Amino acid sequence: MKKNVFKKVFNLSWLILAALLTFTACDDDDDDDNDDIIVLDGIYIKGDATALAEFDSKGRFEVTKNEITQEDRASLYEKYIAVSATGGFNIVMVAGETRTTYGPGADFAVVAEADKITDEPKDVDFRRGSYMETETMFTVPADGLYHVVIDTELMKVAIMPVIWGVIGAATPDGWGGSTAMTEPAFNNETMAFSISDMELRGGDWKFRYSNGWKVVLDTVVELTGGDKGVRVNTNFGGAVDALVSGGDNIVNEDPGVYTITMTWELGSGHTATATKTDDLPLTNWEGVICDAVGDGVSVDNVNAIPDPSGWAWGNKLLADGPPVKDGDVYTWTWTGIILEADSGFKLRTENGEAPASGGANFDAGLEAVDHANSSANVNPDTSGDLTVTVKGTYDITLTIDAADSDAKVITIKDSAK
Repeated sequence: MKKNVFKKVFNLSWLILAALLTFTACDDDDDDDNDDIIVLDGIYIKGDATALAEFDSKGRFEVTKNEITQEDRASLYEKYIAVSATGGFNIVMVAGETRTTYGPGADFAVVAEADKITDEPKDVDFRRGSYMETETMFTVPADGLYHVVIDTELMKVAIMPVIWGVIGAATPDGWGGSTAMTEPAFNNETMAFSISDMELRGGDWKFRYSNGWKVVLDTVVELTGGDKGVRVNTNFGGAVDALVSGGDNIVNEDPGVYTITMTWELGSGHTATATKTDDLPLTNWEGVICDAVGDGVSVDNVNAIPDPSGWAWGNKLLADGPPVKDGDVYTWTWTGIILEADSGFKLRTENGEAPASGGANFDAGLEAVDHANSSANVNPDTSGDLTVTVKGTYDITLTIDAADSDAKVITIKDSAK
């Protein structure tokens, strides 16, 4: 009997001890705070307007390229992040036990359209200025995806709204303007921009956001090689399945109708897909006007005028008229055009713009030249601007074969005049 009583007391003691240990552990957890979390050195976004209310490796900035050199700049960092208009965020620098919180400086403000530098994002409000040590948060006016860039040497920051589009010779508006992708519903973990039933022709193209190529943080910092300034890329190239910030143009070798997506995911960055869904319909080039443009188009041509387009490149001379159609092949001619020696020019849709109807925007250079049937004075290279080595009068033809994915052929012959 005594043995059983002792056993019951022993078991009860262990239960009480276990309860005390559990209470102590819970009490320790309650006292734990974020200061005890181990955070790797670096620069972080942290705030309730993002998915990163606490320190998280997914919010860590990465070193990025100076657009001028297309090489990493040690003090230039970027982060693409979904931000809500509700709440805000800070930039926090972690160095060992030291955590320094930054927010907007006194001059951090919306960049007026008139103050935007060439090729900066258009038709959107982006903000630029200094940052300072403060608990005051950065805020945004609307839910969306944003590109946050800081330079720790310059102590400058820029925050740009990101609306992805595609641009290039292969796209409907050529290099003259972006084709917008549909912006998805806001989500602070992932957002996928897309465009469906888009005609993607043979040629090169890129992704860029908000109709801009770069954002400028500085124009006077001296770089090696005599360059100056600090800029960040606002475009991706390389390859659809291997995106590179500011990378080479993406080349489309399979013309067709495509569905294109650009997906951002927190902590993973951007990935893209381009899926062909149909063949291209044959292009109707009837009535499309083309011009020759560039420094190589001599002012001696009676009908030449200074290039009025955004290219602002030398002189412009229209083809003799709209194209002559033979089956699915369309031919434009420039008869007796005077060309300057060793000066570049191209053939393009008038003013580098997409025609009002028929055709698509393009500009063509040496890659389209039929050298075997052209003058010996034509630059023999297979890429770059058209050039001749001898100033003179030439006859130029441009043909486009609609049945062969709008393949272009240029011949430049010594004029028969």
